[in-house]
Amino acid sequence: MYKFSGKSCLISGCSVSCLTAFLLILLLGSFFSSLVNVVSHSDLMSRIEAGIDSHFLFKSTQKTHLDSKDKLIVARVGFISDSESDWNYLELALSELKKQGVSDVFHLGDITHLGVSVDLADANKYFVDSGLKIYPIPGDRDLWKSRGIEAFSSVFGESYRVVDINGVKFLLINNADEYEGIDDVQMRFISGNISSSSFVLFHNPIYFGIRSLWGKGMGEYSSSVDTQRKLLLDQIRSTDSVSAVFAGDQHLFSENVDETRNTLFHYIIGSTNSERNIERPNLAILTVYDDGDYYVEKISF
Repeated sequence: MYKFSGKSCLISGCSVSCLTAFLLILLLGSFFSSLVNVVSHSDLMSRIEAGIDSHFLFKSTQKTHLDSKDKLIVARVGFISDSESDWNYLELALSELKKQGVSDVFHLGDITHLGVSVDLADANKYFVDSGLKIYPIPGDRDLWKSRGIEAFSSVFGESYRVVDINGVKFLLINNADEYEGIDDVQMRFISGNISSSSFVLFHNPIYFGIRSLWGKGMGEYSSSVDTQRKLLLDQIRSTDSVSAVFAGDQHLFSENVDETRNTLFHYIIGSTNSERNIERPNLAILTVYDDGDYYVEKISF
């Protein structure tokens, strides 16, 4: 089976061959999925060239949380990811979230391009200056030059934790290390907190559905980490309290319903980077209702 990796595409000005391969995968996915809207080839090309939101291409008519509802709201939070030291667009993203009335924001990793201490410190300055409550988790790039979690932790503190916002619990996981995976201490923390959490967040995706870049995420470079990915996925699937999982890394927004538990949804949050991107820079806002239902809105800028 052909394995598509988005890494070769995440550069300024994707090559024609890379874009062609990507479009072919999208079209094949559309053909085999009964849940996707029908879009003509010319319309598909014009929408992608114009940078139109990808979820409009893939929005299913059933089993989706991409539509708002008239219900009592208990929490509203923002998601950004993969800013990769593009400070101008990070600042734009934070400004947009403030305009939207969001005060709590999760950054899903790859905050910096290389993980050097000065960049991590610069990112934190933008976080502080925004006046928003930012909850960052590391991505693989945030470990790159620092060769571990130490530089991230010295700037941001804990790399995994539980965040409670108006009674809605978010479990933040550090799965940034693509070769070592998650250590035993964190695994025990996850096991002790997952049953009380509504949403699980990390950088590297653990589920690869029809609307995401297949295989790009946790376990991509290590068979032992891939085994760990499957165990983590099984644990989330078996926990009824978890409604959705949010990840980054792919630089492309997507929504996927889990093939094993159809009440569980997997979201990939797009990148705020203006150059290393498959689509326009974007962010997402999660609205949680009093009955546990929720709405995910993608915003491009």
